[in-house]
Amino acid sequence: MRILQLFLLTIFLSCAKPAEKTPVSSEKKLKTVVILEKKEKLNIQKDTLNFVDYNDDGDYMLLNAKKDQSDFSFINDKNEDRTLLKGDLIEITWKKDTIYISGDGETPELAEWVISVEKLKDGKVSVFRKNYQKKLKYNWSSEESFSKDYLDKLYLIVEYYIANTKNVMIKDAVSKKEQLEYSIEEQTRDGKKYTVVGISIVFEHRVNTLKWLYLDQDNGNKLYGYDLPNDQLVNFE
Repeated sequence: MRILQLFLLTIFLSCAKPAEKTPVSSEKKLKTVVILEKKEKLNIQKDTLNFVDYNDDGDYMLLNAKKDQSDFSFINDKNEDRTLLKGDLIEITWKKDTIYISGDGETPELAEWVISVEKLKDGKVSVFRKNYQKKLKYNWSSEESFSKDYLDKLYLIVEYYIANTKNVMIKDAVSKKEQLEYSIEEQTRDGKKYTVVGISIVFEHRVNTLKWLYLDQDNGNKLYGYDLPNDQLVNFE
């Protein structure tokens, strides 16, 4: 009897069909793709800001911009364009992605990565260049030593001042397309070091200085105009 039971059990097992795997429906696959695409789109943002400058000196290249009184920095490694000038109105599209902080155990951190940048409107510096159509000249004493990178950055700072100043003499020189130039030197004032710039025009072989500027390198390149009658520095935004 026991042998008969074992025989019947063997026949039953051999006839049983293996369980079939239920295939994932194409509808479920489609839903998964749609969800991923929605997450990617939600990660992408866009806004209108005023361009400030490029900073390519660190581990990551940066594009700095401003909106109202707030400052913003974007990772700019995948964007090779460097034609924007301070004050240009831009539309920037970016997404959150990971960067790794060197010197901190390569710690991952979320940051805003530039996807695209479009200039919407010329700022005052761009307008100044189009209208003035001359390069600013500059000079410094042989006793001073400045790197090319620093001179290039200083040029943009002085150019920004000229394009935005309310100084009547400078505005008059620009409108007449007189050749503007500036001197560069290092000075110490109240125990602090400044780069001092003298904006001038040369008339009949005489230098006529129109404005003195003081640049505080240790404070984010903060720029001051020199108020001669009151012997004080006035912040220039």
